[in-house]
Amino acid sequence: MTNLYGSRRIIFLLLLFIVTFVAIRLTIRPINTLDYDIHIVGLQGFWEGRSPYTVTGYYDPPWSIFILAPLAYQPLETWLALTFAFFTVLMFDLGKPSGLILLVHPIFFTLIASSNPEWIFLAPGLWLLYHMPRGWGRGAAWVFLAIKPQTTFLLLIFDGLYALRQRDWRAMGLATTVGLGSLALYPEYWSRFSQRLTIEWSATVMFHYGVLGAVLVTLMIVLVRRHHLRDYKTLGLLLAPVWSPYLLQYGYVGVLFTLRGAHWLLQMLYVLAGIALAALFWREYHVAEQLATLGFVLLAAIFAPDYERLATEKAHG
Repeated sequence: MTNLYGSRRIIFLLLLFIVTFVAIRLTIRPINTLDYDIHIVGLQGFWEGRSPYTVTGYYDPPWSIFILAPLAYQPLETWLALTFAFFTVLMFDLGKPSGLILLVHPIFFTLIASSNPEWIFLAPGLWLLYHMPRGWGRGAAWVFLAIKPQTTFLLLIFDGLYALRQRDWRAMGLATTVGLGSLALYPEYWSRFSQRLTIEWSATVMFHYGVLGAVLVTLMIVLVRRHHLRDYKTLGLLLAPVWSPYLLQYGYVGVLFTLRGAHWLLQMLYVLAGIALAALFWREYHVAEQLATLGFVLLAAIFAPDYERLATEKAHG
């Protein structure tokens, strides 16, 4: 019966993915192609034998090239449809169907408007990490998640320390092999990475308020979630926008993901509060946008469930 239920669930999720992908692919109309254009030129160069790092603005680590390469000749509509489909499936599989209301949060709008493939990387990584928390699956999850370290670096640190305690050598071996192997193929990535260290603007606490501000906000989040600290994955996603030196609004989709299993009323309240914060602080470009994103993080810290506790209750229920 368990295997049959599992098979039915897999079939349902695959159908959901396909239906969502096709529906969005046929109807969506992109409003911006900047990040997409940079990736497309770099990826098409890869297929033609050139390094993607000859393209100005291409900053993703080398292993991401092999993941995204099959999409090199696909239009932006395909990339955006994948983003919607991945988000929808994760809400059903790792959260609640009511989580689809998060699609109208300003964070998700900025993700779609940016044309950045952020969620094409993060969604498979998060799915793997939650479904295969040890061994090869965990290592593959790290490979996906490490493509966007500004969003996931604390989650990776926390889970890496936990893996070390568990002596999960398979996960560490796979991630290390993929990382070092691809860096050996594209050593020029390091010069591009050093260019990325020059940051003009970021939405994070660290960028605007320094170490002291980041410490204070961290203490607030830890205090709010003091009874949920065992859920280190959620904590890592919440703290990344505090400490990351560089993160734009679309990168807060990781924060949005922490609300996937919240009560539908809290999800709706989070969306309404997000719209209000965006209306108040996103009127002018790079003036007070960080106040809205700070509000997103603090509200998520309050509303996000303890997923470790929920998983334990489900296992014993």
